[in-house]
Amino acid sequence: MIHGPLAPAPGQRFSEEVISRIGQLVEEGEMRVDARFPSERVLEARWRVSRLVIREAFRALEIQGVVESRPGGGRYLRSDRVPDPARLRRLRLEAGREQLLQLWETRETLECKTAELAAERATPEQLEAIAHPLRLLDAPPSEALRHTDPNRLFHLAIAGACGNPLLEDMVADLLARSQATGFRALLELEDLAALQPEHHPIFDAIAAHDPAAARAAMRRHFEGLRGCLRAPALLAAAR
Repeated sequence: MIHGPLAPAPGQRFSEEVISRIGQLVEEGEMRVDARFPSERVLEARWRVSRLVIREAFRALEIQGVVESRPGGGRYLRSDRVPDPARLRRLRLEAGREQLLQLWETRETLECKTAELAAERATPEQLEAIAHPLRLLDAPPSEALRHTDPNRLFHLAIAGACGNPLLEDMVADLLARSQATGFRALLELEDLAALQPEHHPIFDAIAAHDPAAARAAMRRHFEGLRGCLRAPALLAAAR
């Protein structure tokens, strides 16, 4: 039923199901090239999904040249060749895999050092700045986890506590580059949540002012990230 609430298949994200629905609308002749899509408010009510999910799906289709956004004029169908959502995920993963590994290798080198220095130098105020995003990470999975990115705030706070502004700027730049690859969008919220416990040993070591333990905990965290990139679901998407 193309007008009822979304019901993604196992392993499929809601934004991918939105793309599938759009493909069905095109196949059944309900959407034709140059036709204007209903508003986000209408689609939100029709498919029972958040506007953030709808925007994510439209962004993916805009990149493929299937949808066109016109300022003040809504979104229009430019092509009736709506790609398979699994193919879009595969293309994004293949394009970003090598870049991500290089970014994480560089981040690991820098952030093991920032964690070590933070363990030596962090003030009580800086420890609280690190603890705050950690509490957000411990909250139940929600769309807020994907869009507020407390993980980024956690790593930035550690860099901010290392006492070296140059290192802090370098970490911030690499975090922005990592975010630009879209890696987080490849994961379900549950996958993101599964990575969160790895942050606690990092904080505990910094709070205990144990530089060696902080360095080791940060290294284990990046090992977990690389393992996530090799996870079966992502490898299947890359085939």
